[in-house]
Amino acid sequence: MTLGQLLAVVLAVGTTAAFAKRSYDHSEGDRSANVAASTRPPVVSDTAPQTAPTAGQSVGTFNVRDLKGRLVPLVTKGEPAIVMVSSVSCSWCKRALKDLGEMSAGRPLPRLKLLTLEGAPEGVAMLAKEHISGAQLIGPAGSSDQVLLTFRYPGTPTFVAIDRNGRVVKTMPGYPIRAEMEHWFAVMVGDAETP
Repeated sequence: MTLGQLLAVVLAVGTTAAFAKRSYDHSEGDRSANVAASTRPPVVSDTAPQTAPTAGQSVGTFNVRDLKGRLVPLVTKGEPAIVMVSSVSCSWCKRALKDLGEMSAGRPLPRLKLLTLEGAPEGVAMLAKEHISGAQLIGPAGSSDQVLLTFRYPGTPTFVAIDRNGRVVKTMPGYPIRAEMEHWFAVMVGDAETP
């Protein structure tokens, strides 16, 4: 990565840090902090976006690979999804996946995209341990995409709800109380369009 690319990443982080720190409901324009985010530094801006950003604007324009190493789109237009940015060393990610495994009780989660910072193959054991099936495993395509993801999401897990038009409708950093996670789970399992 060149110095210019690194500088672009640092500048991009400054503009997205406020967005990634709290849970925003873009469809209604209100926002609320979740339990885990309450321990993080305060948001730089108190102004929520007026319109929902596209996934490329909010989630990022980095490349991701699936388990077979193929470049795949982060967002599949026409399909709502929950992207969970995770890491193998994240204890809150493990807690979230444990709860999701219990909630699913064997039902597949076809609208969950587990984006593991260390790569898609690292997510296999995480899902298998909690008996979660049907989720799409993805990871950064290369080291520069991993750096972009790490800077864009300073904490894991981060959950991003994307509607069928490819627009981000809600983001949630950290792990909430289980009652809040049930709204996100409803999208993952296919029972709801948005959390």
